[in-house]
Amino acid sequence: PTLVCWGEDDAWIPAAKGRELAGIVPGARWEPIAHAGHLVQEDAPAELTAALLDFFRSLP
Repeated sequence: PTLVCWGEDDAWIPAAKGRELAGIVPGARWEPIAHAGHLVQEDAPAELTAALLDFFRSLP
């Protein structure tokens, strides 16, 4: 299982590249993180944690 989390406001590597990456990996889930740049874990730690927990809970 693959989760691709990406900051919507990433000025270094645009979110479109993250979406593209998720599209290349079979079955990957794309999770944009609002109001976050390249360092998602610093810009939006609560939102990233929520996305990760949701992903892990969805696994069989």
